[in-house]
Amino acid sequence: MRMIGRMLQVDRAGRQRAIRSSWPQLVDFLSQHPEWVLRKAKQLLSRMELMRAEGVTDPKEKALLVLNMFLKAADTTFETFIQSVCMEFSLPMELEIMFMSVSREAEDHVARVEENCEAVAAEFPSTSTTHERRRPWSGPSSTRNGKESKQQCLDSAERYRQLIITSMRQRYGVYRSGGDTQGKDQPLAFGQAFVSLVIRQSRAWRIKKRKDRAKEEHDVEEAHSDAPLRLSDLFETVPTGATKVVFLLGRPGVGKTRLVHKICEQWAERNLTQFHMVFPFEFRQLNLIERKLSLQELLFDFFLRPDVCPDAVFEHLLENAQQILMIFDGLDEFVENVHLSLSSHVLPSGHRSPLSVAELFVGLCQGKLLPGCTVLVTTRPKIIPQMLLKTITQQAEIWGFDREKVEEYAECFFCHHSRRDQALACLKSNGKLLSMCYTPALCNIVCICLEYLFLQNAGNVQLPQTMTQFYIQMLQTFIRKHQKQSSPSEEAEWDQYQLALQGLGKLAFRGLEEKKMLFYAAEVPEQVKGFASLCGFLLAFGVKTRSGHTQAGYTFVHFGLQEFFSALFLLTSTSVDAASLKEKFFLRSKWLLKKEAKMPFTENCHVFLSGLASQECRSFLCSVAGQSEAWVQERQAEVIRLLKKLATPRLTGPRISELCHCVHEAQDRGLAQHVGKQLDFTYRFRNFRLMPLDMMALAFVISSAPDPVSLDFVGCTMDLDYLHVFGSCGNIKNLSFKSRKCGNKFAAALSKNLPSMNCLTTFQLAGGNLTIQGLEPLIQAFLNCSQLEDVNLQDNRMKEQEMIKVAEIFSTMKRLKMLE
Repeated sequence: MRMIGRMLQVDRAGRQRAIRSSWPQLVDFLSQHPEWVLRKAKQLLSRMELMRAEGVTDPKEKALLVLNMFLKAADTTFETFIQSVCMEFSLPMELEIMFMSVSREAEDHVARVEENCEAVAAEFPSTSTTHERRRPWSGPSSTRNGKESKQQCLDSAERYRQLIITSMRQRYGVYRSGGDTQGKDQPLAFGQAFVSLVIRQSRAWRIKKRKDRAKEEHDVEEAHSDAPLRLSDLFETVPTGATKVVFLLGRPGVGKTRLVHKICEQWAERNLTQFHMVFPFEFRQLNLIERKLSLQELLFDFFLRPDVCPDAVFEHLLENAQQILMIFDGLDEFVENVHLSLSSHVLPSGHRSPLSVAELFVGLCQGKLLPGCTVLVTTRPKIIPQMLLKTITQQAEIWGFDREKVEEYAECFFCHHSRRDQALACLKSNGKLLSMCYTPALCNIVCICLEYLFLQNAGNVQLPQTMTQFYIQMLQTFIRKHQKQSSPSEEAEWDQYQLALQGLGKLAFRGLEEKKMLFYAAEVPEQVKGFASLCGFLLAFGVKTRSGHTQAGYTFVHFGLQEFFSALFLLTSTSVDAASLKEKFFLRSKWLLKKEAKMPFTENCHVFLSGLASQECRSFLCSVAGQSEAWVQERQAEVIRLLKKLATPRLTGPRISELCHCVHEAQDRGLAQHVGKQLDFTYRFRNFRLMPLDMMALAFVISSAPDPVSLDFVGCTMDLDYLHVFGSCGNIKNLSFKSRKCGNKFAAALSKNLPSMNCLTTFQLAGGNLTIQGLEPLIQAFLNCSQLEDVNLQDNRMKEQEMIKVAEIFSTMKRLKMLE
């Protein structure tokens, strides 16, 4: 409140400077209401002054002239005019606060704000079920009491805004100071400096916008569709006044929640100035709310309560909804049926009606609650209720890191490390490690393991080969960091923590079964709580349950860790037999279940199960399970059998990619050969992005096949730096690409790897943006492909005369039979 006082009690010269600075905004606003301006002029200006405007016929021009007169008028006239503007119009909040300070009564008012909160609450009773916005010309004049009440509302709102800023700086300010704030026991990068993520418009959204802009050139749309988005680009949408709904999609671990935290931190540092207040919520916590509540209760009881005049603050929020950002993180974690809230009944009217969390969320997205606000929602891809698609005004996808971002992150992570140069060199030179690091959460785990391994074995470092093996290495790293004395062997080390690991796995699996990521303290066994908190696998924080009450809660540091421990439970628990393992193999459930409501909660548990089924993990499983090698080997064999049954000729591209991930994690060449045979050694991919790790997994399966294979990509996005993985597969016979994304850069990168494909007989690069300049490196590569018989370059950007010259060059290739 002292801050507000200082702001209002400016000296006269400072006040005049502020008025001149903000006056153009006010003029722009009032130029839309010329009749009101002229009416006020007749009430407040002299007849002689009004005569100067008589010759102007256009109402807007006359209003602009009159406003200039008010600016030059006597102080009392100007102040009276400004008071009328502030009382009779809903100005933008910052403009309103500035001009309210012009009132001579403002100084007396500041000292009375807290004393009059009860009067404000009486004027805005919480029992009201309707809300009326102020309307221009609502009364002949403004009263002192009305003026004071409005100023009190502004002051209370500004005080609340400062509370939110302070809270967010305390909670998210760790990003500002980078690695120095990282606690010793934090396993993940929450204390590391934030590295910007690669964000692009989602493919579905681009298609929708392309249809909406049917008159534009197709190629122009494609050329700009993949441009990365800045953080500010997410909120640049739709006309003023309408609710804006922004959906931010991303796979688990790509940094959705981290980005939400960054948005809050940026706002608290006043970098997102279009928003006056930001309210972040996590669905993992909203899941715990069982009762119905009003919008005001959601904002104040489950986020942050104003310390004065909550009813006045809420009224202010309603009047200034266009400057409010509502954030809902993790829609995929929301267990309540949002579809029911969308279609079963009409939402009750009024902002104080008690509603379920789902109804509040839907009401905000549909603009029925807090109309005009911006709603940001994060979720996994394909987890968007169909009926909410109509409300979306922007849809983007987080891709995670690219090579440049991986190197930036690693530079930051190892900036003070004694083995910095060795670790960075190892990471940059190892394509498999880099491919894992394109997922930010996994990048952090890789860096943690590299740090420990280089400290322990500076000379000869044995690196894990799969994502699952890196998780095991991370687990071992943090156990060893907190051991009071070293164990005589690795087996003895695991044996020491057997019960804690089993308990943590049981907790994680129960969370997946019940579709939750947050656990009350009473749900976590004491032994598990002590072990997991010490090693940093669980984070503790306060969970708001009802007004004024909090309980201690725990959540896994990130969802991937919960999935890993769930898979560990399934393979080591004696309560899970072969039939149960088959039932809980989530990839099978994901493919067989059609209804979204029944879809498994997990995204990667089946990948970890496959990784744990590798021979390299057998001794680890024996120690955790406390069972013989034969017992564990039978459980692993069951997982391999399940994977074999999933391989059928009818698999589509995304399913092929998921299955290849599992095969790669299992590191089983026999399994890879079986999958290839079942797919008839033909891999077709349509219209989705292959991440570097997808390409590495696919290459593992292809290179394991005893027969030649065919690869067919249509409309797929892939990283150019990883096209070399196909060059390492000497058994590719047919290779086809069809996409407007395939241009000269793509051709240059691919041409470096074609000669190593010794079996290549058919090549197609059709429907692309290839020009004669891009074709030149391809031609040189073709000349070194001794088995090439068929080349298709149709529907690119090459002229007929250029193709004639190309045909002459191709004529020197003896085995070439067809050129299109």
